[in-house]
Amino acid sequence: MTKSESNHAIRVLRLQKDDEICLLDGLGNGYRAIVEIPNPDCVSGTILQVLPDYGENTFSIHLVMALIKRDRFEFILEKATELGVQEITPLNLDRCAKKTVNSQRCEKIVIAAAKQSRRSRFPIVHSPVSLPEFFNHPKEQVVAGAMTAAATLTDLDLAPALPVHVIIGPEGDFSDQELDMMNKEGVAYFKLGNRRLRSETAALNSIAVLNELLG
Repeated sequence: MTKSESNHAIRVLRLQKDDEICLLDGLGNGYRAIVEIPNPDCVSGTILQVLPDYGENTFSIHLVMALIKRDRFEFILEKATELGVQEITPLNLDRCAKKTVNSQRCEKIVIAAAKQSRRSRFPIVHSPVSLPEFFNHPKEQVVAGAMTAAATLTDLDLAPALPVHVIIGPEGDFSDQELDMMNKEGVAYFKLGNRRLRSETAALNSIAVLNELLG
């Protein structure tokens, strides 16, 4: 373990010799291990078992999230990670009040959330893109939340074997030009009830429903 991880393990978690622990590599593997040398500078031990896809879903959700205020966007990063999202792409839309993110801070948030929720694969947080940039490469199963939609997520015919790309707009909603572009790209729209939700609420609601539908 690294020095910072070792210090946390000994000073905070109070790990001792012969304690069994779970290690995560962030790439999709968990490891059941036993502590042999509980040194706060470098904890070492023996791996007992490799646990492929530990804490991971059998399907893939890609959250394409409109950029909103920093504290609320960071809240989404944390909770979307806990809910099993594999990729997060910040989306620059016409009605977004914010246009940039702190990539290093975002990475720290998702790693901390993944460790807390015991996920072996740390989500990828991409650099912000515009809607045309997002559609530069063809994608299947792109859905978007919209108040005017007639269908719910349960009405959509989604295949668990393919990634689901979920677009969530800002509270000012999508512009007419953005709706035209998504229509041309074959995006399927869904509603989340008859109330206007904050963007972060809509995102987490959508992920939770997809977890039930695809799992």
